[in-house]
Amino acid sequence: MSDTETTEETTATEATEGTEAAVDTAATDAPSNLDFLLDVPVKLSAELGSCKMTMQELLDLDLGTVVQLDKPANANVDVYVNQKLVARGEVVVAEDNFGIRIKEIVAKAAG
Repeated sequence: MSDTETTEETTATEATEGTEAAVDTAATDAPSNLDFLLDVPVKLSAELGSCKMTMQELLDLDLGTVVQLDKPANANVDVYVNQKLVARGEVVVAEDNFGIRIKEIVAKAAG
């Protein structure tokens, strides 16, 4: 092997090692690089249940009308963040407001 080939091999090895070190550093810095996302507002909503009705039934709704939903009273409510299901829980009263006690975190789908 000539001196030129040895020098080229050494340079290639050093470059590869430098790249691996940069990748390792980037991977460990990733969580701190996401700090700027922590202040981004998201919309959290809870769904007690749903139902289908005709337009006429919708127009017939009046004060005091009870709309029956498709879930039993003791069922968990679905918790959505930006219209994506993230958890399930139960309705609770927190001071004078409704709240939700989280009972299940929905696993991320592999994607």
